[in-house]
Amino acid sequence: MTYKFAAISGASSGIGRSVALKMARENVSVAIFARRIDKLENLAEEIKALNPHVKVFPFQGDVRDKDSVERFFNTCELEFGPLDIFVNNAGIAYSKPFTHLDGKQVQDLIETNFSGSIWSIYHAMRLFEKRNTGALINISSTTILKASQAVPLYAATKLGVAGLIRSLEEKYLTNKDIKIINIIPGPTLTDLVPGTIGRVDAESMISPDDTAHWIGLAINAPKNCKVSNLVLRNSGVF
Repeated sequence: MTYKFAAISGASSGIGRSVALKMARENVSVAIFARRIDKLENLAEEIKALNPHVKVFPFQGDVRDKDSVERFFNTCELEFGPLDIFVNNAGIAYSKPFTHLDGKQVQDLIETNFSGSIWSIYHAMRLFEKRNTGALINISSTTILKASQAVPLYAATKLGVAGLIRSLEEKYLTNKDIKIINIIPGPTLTDLVPGTIGRVDAESMISPDDTAHWIGLAINAPKNCKVSNLVLRNSGVF
């Protein structure tokens, strides 16, 4: 990769963790953001062992707190210099019908998946616009393509963010130095919905490492041929 520094939200597990390791293998320093500092510190040690030539910065924060998000981006640039890549990955889900969610679950979904994403993208894009270069990677979901009865509010939050991504993509379509990429994975082997993995065949699900692989390819696509919406469908049957 020609990029030197990436920031990743929701990096303590799943897709975010795999992307951080992928970046490190490609000699890209990483700032990793999540609520669980113990997992971030473990990941930081793994990255240092994997590639001692890259820098890693674990930052405990919560995308539901917009001040925490702003501090993350400000501190990132102080630690590493200009940000090249931001992977908007933090998210939660509850596998319940809409009316079965309690008030806190509704609030957490909106504040994490929608508001948290909006503030994260806002701060990243301000940095990219200032220097007229950068790559924004948004981790979406195939629930934006097909209605989901299992996670209806999760799907709604993802649809909302996808609308912003589409607008940003159009704005920067002719700018070869700013990339807006929407990654749309199907069922993925993560702990996004706790307690569900045991009920499905893990071999039928997309691996977070596979998603990280495709993100790497999308980022490195030729400048005159931008990757827009990259849909990753699982090949197994549920």
